[in-house]
Amino acid sequence: MRFAARMAATLIATVLAGALPARADAPFPELPAPAAGAEAWSLSTEDRFAGQSWAAIERETMKLAKLRVGSFDGAPTGPAWRERPARIHYRVYEALAETRGAVVVVPGFTEGATMYQEVIHDLVRNGYSVYLHDHRGQGFSTRLLEGVGEADKGHVDRFDHLVHDLGYFVTLVRAWRGESRAPIHLLAHSMGGAVVSLYLARSEREVPVASAALVTPMHEPTVRQPAQTGAADRAITGWCDEWSFRLPFELPWVSSRRVQGEGFDAERAAFFAQADLADNDMSHSVERLRRRWADRDARCEGAHCGHGDARVSGPTLRWVGQACAAAREARSPESTARIAVPLLLLQGGQDRVVQPLAQQQFCARVNAGATAPGRCTGWRLPTARHALLVERDDLRNPALAAVLSFYAGQTPARP
Repeated sequence: MRFAARMAATLIATVLAGALPARADAPFPELPAPAAGAEAWSLSTEDRFAGQSWAAIERETMKLAKLRVGSFDGAPTGPAWRERPARIHYRVYEALAETRGAVVVVPGFTEGATMYQEVIHDLVRNGYSVYLHDHRGQGFSTRLLEGVGEADKGHVDRFDHLVHDLGYFVTLVRAWRGESRAPIHLLAHSMGGAVVSLYLARSEREVPVASAALVTPMHEPTVRQPAQTGAADRAITGWCDEWSFRLPFELPWVSSRRVQGEGFDAERAAFFAQADLADNDMSHSVERLRRRWADRDARCEGAHCGHGDARVSGPTLRWVGQACAAAREARSPESTARIAVPLLLLQGGQDRVVQPLAQQQFCARVNAGATAPGRCTGWRLPTARHALLVERDDLRNPALAAVLSFYAGQTPARP
């Protein structure tokens, strides 16, 4: 099995090296057939954890890893005259048989550790220790809005705080690992991709990671679909394109307005009321989406809980503005030129949540402006939707195999 994994890693790394897009408007090539050889890695199938809770999957992982739960204080939130601490929840899975290094997982919007248990399990099974923190405002970390009906809004105070929190967490991971020379890799999804892109650009060569895999990263969010032409939709698009860059502060009663959905319970009910649950923008896997909704309803108890549950849905106007501004900075020539680690970018061909052209621009700009070893390799899975890590097996597992092979291509496994 290890020989097969090494062979797959060598083969895919060879293919990856020749897949750098030359132009910002050039579409990514389709993920090649060798990556479909997911049998080289130990990956879960859809029925492996069917119907199981996130805690049950975590218990399975604990047979292979030592779990540590903790928290740290991120940048304070709130206005200067009324700042309050932001408790950032984290979970560590130290593999009992670590052979390949460490992966820091950076979730997307509304996500947290509970929704990544299957991915964490697969990473541990393949020789990685895993580290994950919940972003402020979601998961089990501190909520940024106070009052009745406010906690489940998808809100962010400043996107820069997400980048700061990640940087501090990576510093902790590096300290926890001591003198270990095994590499640290990043695995980010959606909004997490923008966070990682900015972190790498601002850290430049000081960043203590070997590589980063960006799965359907938010280098430009889709704030409305092409068919939507109402005044409210045009206003949101204008806010994303223009006003979000002019307001470094929050506006009372405006910034906290929800611009999509009617709350966690309403969105969950709407999903399960559909005649066809496969009719969605996130994934073709109904089984994994069912579990994802249960994971989003998870509860947290103990001193390290910044919030008592993981229920978050629907972005606020402030989130839209901050996300648009951050995504534009992340894909800018100035930022991309400063990235100095190898990148893998996976794109869903049916993704309607983020813009594919922005991902292509990002990758091309990294390759045009960065110095070695900074480079970006992009692949497209034509039939995949946005939530690629919870897609059906024929999409998820080749994508995850490509990520694992990419990591292995940076540093060989230890005995």
